[in-house]
Amino acid sequence: MSVEDLSTSVASVVINSLATFINFIPALIGGLIVLTIGLIIAAVVYRIVVGVLKAVQLEKFLAKYGVTKIEGKDIEWSEILAELSRWSIIIIFLIPTLQVWRLDAVNAVLGRVILYIPNVIVAVVLAIVGLVFAKLAYRVAYGTSRSLGTHLAHTVALVAQWSLIIFVGFLVLHQLGVAQELLRILFAGLVAMIAVAGGLAFGLGGQGTAKSILESLWEKFKK
Repeated sequence: MSVEDLSTSVASVVINSLATFINFIPALIGGLIVLTIGLIIAAVVYRIVVGVLKAVQLEKFLAKYGVTKIEGKDIEWSEILAELSRWSIIIIFLIPTLQVWRLDAVNAVLGRVILYIPNVIVAVVLAIVGLVFAKLAYRVAYGTSRSLGTHLAHTVALVAQWSLIIFVGFLVLHQLGVAQELLRILFAGLVAMIAVAGGLAFGLGGQGTAKSILESLWEKFKK
């Protein structure tokens, strides 16, 4: 190949590349406009969700049940729900943007993410409701078994609370689609383990405790 032919080939490639880029500029600008609109709407939705949840005093309500702190760390449920709403809007506007930019592979992945977001929102709501009911279960169990003694009532209340927390945890993971068949097996095994452990505890080491509980309940029933 002569130098003249080589220069002609290089010039042809450069010209074609420039033509392709110039033809892509309108799509690039259009996609950026759609994405910018989406970002603005997402920011507005974020403010609205935060404002509504602050107005209904969600954090104050959840603070009554100690749900705003998990393992000593503050949890801003309003911020979590607002962020989920914001990113849902952003991803919704990203889909047409990527279609304009002809990025079909990335668009397919985002389509699956959009379908998965409702599961995440439901899982967060389940977690909030479950933690509230777990705290209520502790209070109810402690109040009803307080006559059996402070230590025993606290133990019964903790068992009720953590049983509900574990159950809600399984529900959340199932909603997120995390190894659903494995979760069913683990849940069945956990229930069986608790049943066997409780039976052994009362049958072998807890005969005295079981007797005292039954006697106390029998005395209350006779009264």
